[in-house]
Amino acid sequence: MVGVLVGCLPRNPRQNVHLGLPVQLMPEELSVLLNKGYAKLLKEKPVGPEECEQRIRVMEQERKANFEAQQQLYREDRRQEMVKQMSHIMEGKKAKRQRLLQAAGKDTPAEEATATIKEEEVCLDKVSITPTAEKHMLQQLFTENPWKREMRNAEEDWTYPTSEAEKVRCAVFQDLWEKQYYLTSGQKFGGDFLAYPGDPSRFHSFYIVMCVGKDQPLPALDIISMGRLGSNVRKTVLLASLDSGGHAQYTSLQWTGMS
Repeated sequence: MVGVLVGCLPRNPRQNVHLGLPVQLMPEELSVLLNKGYAKLLKEKPVGPEECEQRIRVMEQERKANFEAQQQLYREDRRQEMVKQMSHIMEGKKAKRQRLLQAAGKDTPAEEATATIKEEEVCLDKVSITPTAEKHMLQQLFTENPWKREMRNAEEDWTYPTSEAEKVRCAVFQDLWEKQYYLTSGQKFGGDFLAYPGDPSRFHSFYIVMCVGKDQPLPALDIISMGRLGSNVRKTVLLASLDSGGHAQYTSLQWTGMS
């Protein structure tokens, strides 16, 4: 089973070039896995309103605690930055103090002004540091569900396939899968599936599989379009249907020029 990776990478969540778990399966893939007994279909039990409110309260408490911890780290970083810039701060305070004294007509020695400023350096902890706004807080991005999950068997809820077209798709998919083909969605080529002889990361697909009913009429224009499509992308178009016994049968379309 190939599936499609649809999850973001924990260490690089803000990109969509390289994706990770979870894997999204086609309905036909899941049906085959359930029929073969290789998978179990589970569903999370719904959460009641009381538990939802409790979770909201817990998350609010965690958010507030996280905000306070970030504020403490911010204050410590600001103090360390002020210690590193203390020489510049001292020079600025000294120049400001002398300007104020000169404006007042007082002549105070520079040593006395500097001594007063050094006393302020000792009282650095008394300096008021303006806290950051809560909207600037770093938010936790969960890579998995933080709550304990209770699961139940949900195979009785799985009703696929229901229509005749879905039954044909499932039967054809399982038949090709049992023939050791790797199958992916064929929507980008206008078909139902793409069939690969090996791992799709190493091989190109050989076939574009189109599922049709055994009694479904095919206009000549559609057959020409399928043939031209397969020729343009260098693949063979397979028309797949079910016989009266429910077994898959195939008709290949190969486009050749007239000479």
